[in-house]
Amino acid sequence: MNILSSRKFINSILFIIIAHTAVYAQETIDPVRKYPSLILSKSSMNGSREAQAFSNGVDENALFSSQEIVAETTGIVDAKIIEEEKKTVNFSGEVTAASQYTLSRDKDAKDNSLASLVYANFFLDARLKKGTKYFANLELLNNASGSNNNDNDFLLSFRESFIDFNIKNTAYFRTGKQVIQWGRCYLWNPSDVINVEKKPFIKKIGYREGTYGMKIHVPFGTKYNIYSFIDTKDAKDIDEPGLAFKYEFILKKTEMAFSAWGKKGFKPVYAYDFSARISGIDTVGEAAFSRADIAERLKEENGILSKFREGNKWIPRASINFGRQFDFMDISDRISVNMEFYYNRSGYKENLFGDAQTYTFAQPVTVYDSSGVPVVKTSGTKKDFLLDNNLYQANYHSRYYAALFTSVRKFIISDLTLTLNLIGNLNDKSSILTTGVTYTDINDFSLGFNVYSYLGHSNREYTYLNDLLAARVTIGVVF
Repeated sequence: MNILSSRKFINSILFIIIAHTAVYAQETIDPVRKYPSLILSKSSMNGSREAQAFSNGVDENALFSSQEIVAETTGIVDAKIIEEEKKTVNFSGEVTAASQYTLSRDKDAKDNSLASLVYANFFLDARLKKGTKYFANLELLNNASGSNNNDNDFLLSFRESFIDFNIKNTAYFRTGKQVIQWGRCYLWNPSDVINVEKKPFIKKIGYREGTYGMKIHVPFGTKYNIYSFIDTKDAKDIDEPGLAFKYEFILKKTEMAFSAWGKKGFKPVYAYDFSARISGIDTVGEAAFSRADIAERLKEENGILSKFREGNKWIPRASINFGRQFDFMDISDRISVNMEFYYNRSGYKENLFGDAQTYTFAQPVTVYDSSGVPVVKTSGTKKDFLLDNNLYQANYHSRYYAALFTSVRKFIISDLTLTLNLIGNLNDKSSILTTGVTYTDINDFSLGFNVYSYLGHSNREYTYLNDLLAARVTIGVVF
């Protein structure tokens, strides 16, 4: 199916959905290796260290109303009130300093490492009349440890920068660089093929990178919503932007959605997601299907490694999350437990990180050594090929995964939260166990201490960087 036929199919679906919604819109119903993230943990999408620490910053969703799937009537009323408000411009920000010491699996202390970083985020929230808004998130990273030659490194980037506006409070638009709320599960979102940065295992210091485009939201009361997104990232011609549509609705007590995505050069991706409470357990899930893979994979043939994109067969991905909160010692919802599972049909079943054989690369790869000098590689292991070609995505590499997220708020004192999280690659039997405490007072000062344990045999997904333990201290302020 080429891009034109894909768009015709998606447009046909959208026409049917709009017609269906128009009939029922009057119904009523009673109405959540070091760079460039925090580069203190060695588990990023490109095989480098990535931030996996808490973030207590400004909640952008709170600034610009809820991103929940079903729009509430109160949100529409609030938008009308905003029309009469005066122009306002607000500045805020947060600063987080972090230091981490990592113990290597080797007994040689020279392989241990210390890293220190400072993240500063500056937020601009400009609210104009008639519901028009502008939001910007400027992020500054200072790598105090220095990446090369012990020099201090600074990175400055807009994580998000977008404009919100509406047409008579019936259609809502957001254009610019933005992080899209697409998918329901806590960690794995197979239906999300829009965002450029996946969710990390633990909320990172700093913010996720946004993608470029325009989001459109058309609510029909409190029961139906239509979303679309025009993805203009990397588009150089009129036929190159990606197109995504989502139709969300309530069926009895279950929220669900059907969505489709298409882009030139790719097969369409179709997805379904739902949210319900089953026997007192909050249950959310999503599944995506495509006739070909979107991401490139490693292919080995006669001792030669190359990149390819699997096609001509259906490739499903699915995730499901079970969550519940418990009262404890007269404190409601004090303990929170979430368990999540992920299935990735295109994931590797074998352990590529443990293959020590040297292979020939079909295409030479240019990499940079520790001093920043470019080096051309024509051979290496499968692990080398994965990392050098940016084919590795943390937590999406293999076929089966599971994760557990637990927290206890008001732990010992009212301002302290205890967390215990676990993620496991069920194919290669490696995992990461994290535990820590976070203190946050009423003056927006925070202090955190986390310990990371990399479990399993060497040369697995979560152990290939040869780390054993890591301890991290974070200090932050919000202003």
